[in-house]
Amino acid sequence: MCLVPAAGLADLDKPLESQLQSLVDTFSSKFSGRIGLAVWDLTTGRQIAAIDADTLMIPASCQKILTSAVAIARLGSDYQFTTSVYLRGSDIVVVGDFDPILGDPYLAGVSGENIYQQLDFWAAAAANALSGVKCNDLLLVSPTPAATGRHPDWPASQHTRWYSAPVAGLNFHDNCLDVTFGIESSLAVATVLPESRFIIVDNRVKLGPKHLWSLRTQKNESIVVLTGSINQAAPSPLSVAIDDPAMLLGRVFADRLARAGVVIGGSVRKIQLGQVDLTSAKLISQTRNPLSLIMNRANKRSLNLAAEAMYLRAGDGSWSGSGDIASQVLSQAYGLDRSELVIRDGGGLSKKNRVTPSAMCKLLVNLSAREAGQIFIDSLPVSGIDGTMRSRLASAGYRGRVLAKTGSLANVSALAGYVLDSNSTPAMAFTILVNDIRSGRKWQAKDFQNALVRLLVDAAD
Repeated sequence: MCLVPAAGLADLDKPLESQLQSLVDTFSSKFSGRIGLAVWDLTTGRQIAAIDADTLMIPASCQKILTSAVAIARLGSDYQFTTSVYLRGSDIVVVGDFDPILGDPYLAGVSGENIYQQLDFWAAAAANALSGVKCNDLLLVSPTPAATGRHPDWPASQHTRWYSAPVAGLNFHDNCLDVTFGIESSLAVATVLPESRFIIVDNRVKLGPKHLWSLRTQKNESIVVLTGSINQAAPSPLSVAIDDPAMLLGRVFADRLARAGVVIGGSVRKIQLGQVDLTSAKLISQTRNPLSLIMNRANKRSLNLAAEAMYLRAGDGSWSGSGDIASQVLSQAYGLDRSELVIRDGGGLSKKNRVTPSAMCKLLVNLSAREAGQIFIDSLPVSGIDGTMRSRLASAGYRGRVLAKTGSLANVSALAGYVLDSNSTPAMAFTILVNDIRSGRKWQAKDFQNALVRLLVDAAD
């Protein structure tokens, strides 16, 4: 393994090259793992360094960089994810557009709103439009039959984890239920959010020596069953992914309608867009969320749901078809060679994704030169300040000097983004992918990445 500078760069900083090489050699000898690295100088447009930069590697959540670029090219930086609510006769019809942040608890907390705010807007509009007339059915409309579910590559054993939540045309509350436990009169008392009178919580959890419980849903998200035991109160919410996002939204919305005085005489059910005629329907409410906000949610705190929503919306609504479209866009719009890419999903949870460090770094360079790329740059975590970079590179001299997407899977650690100069202008683009990390050594890979980036920050001054 050797550092290969781009041809003709006789004026490269030799100490920087040797220090990069030394760090790579040290990590490889002590901790094993395959390393791919690429660095570009944005002021000159030249490559600074490449270490196995043309090797296909697993990017983990740095896959979201590719997805963000595809969304910008396909949808446009000013695109808005729009959810529309119609009144068709006495039916209320909700039409989705892959918006992943309806009822998002993190965003609600940041803005000081509650998770039900948009649904309450819809409910008030429906109550006004119905004027006391009973609602018949609440219809939940997805844009395509292939728009719901989990990717087949995602580990089945992790399907209840928040990061494995399914994606759909209609999503709510990160497609998760948040569970907290208290203890009252020697009983385990569970609180499940979001709440709805149309969701029954069957709490079978007992007090016991072990803190080990599980949640499963039944009958289209209408019943939540909690089993197991707790040994102490657990006031911090634990998010558990559900299976049917549209029905979760529908049941919570039905409750908000009831609170607004709207009686549903029929059923809450899903249909496809082609199965409902909206020609004579009345649009009564809409919620629009900009691509910039969805991209921020995907990249700052690495929400897979937001990335997959961008991936499917920018694609054709299917996993494989959207992958083909993404590869085509990255080739035609950004000049990447399709042999440098294997795209399976948008968030990076699939271990079958592949990208070369060189391709990812070239993409970062391309995005930095585009006006539309600013929404991507703004979405990246800032070292020592926020998102998944909040606790990394936080010391004096490095805090606020790196904008980067992190990535982590079993035996994989990734970091890619920009080094800022002393004027807070992107000066370098970098990609560091580490694969085949020995079990239990991932923290050393992060330290290694941090050390490499500190060298780049020092060189940018």
